[in-house]
Amino acid sequence: MAKIDLDGIARDVVIERSGGSLTVVVDGRRHTVSNVIRLGGSFSFLIGNNSHLAFASANEQGVQLSLNGRTYARAQTGGVDTDSPAASASASRDGKVQAPMPGGIIALHVKEGEHVTAGQPLVVLESMKMHNEITSPSNGVVRRVHIKVGEQVSFGHVLVEVGADAEK
Repeated sequence: MAKIDLDGIARDVVIERSGGSLTVVVDGRRHTVSNVIRLGGSFSFLIGNNSHLAFASANEQGVQLSLNGRTYARAQTGGVDTDSPAASASASRDGKVQAPMPGGIIALHVKEGEHVTAGQPLVVLESMKMHNEITSPSNGVVRRVHIKVGEQVSFGHVLVEVGADAEK
């Protein structure tokens, strides 16, 4: 069992393999996954009849999975198994919110010094004609904005830094 962090909430995740099938259990809810295709630092798969594209990355803070504009982080507990890119729409423990995939910045919803809450939209990243809303990983203050609207970013590019109110 792994602990995955989403918007500051720890989730229990178990991956079950049986023959050619894969089941992901999140907080007791079962999801049958099929047609998994690995594409470098990303992979595509089906859950039911719905197609998904996810991006995986790892760094010293742990492993992160970005899916549908949200980032799930696993705390580091040993060696990292990765192809690399880097972390979030993800946010590492240091408050750096990173691009979960390459794309273009189409909206910036915050400015430096602004107070934000966990889950609040920070940036909209367009990738593969999909708009991915990148949210704040925690309550705090925007310490630094590293991007501007119209800019192209790659995997792991630091978008915004969010710190605790006292860290300003």
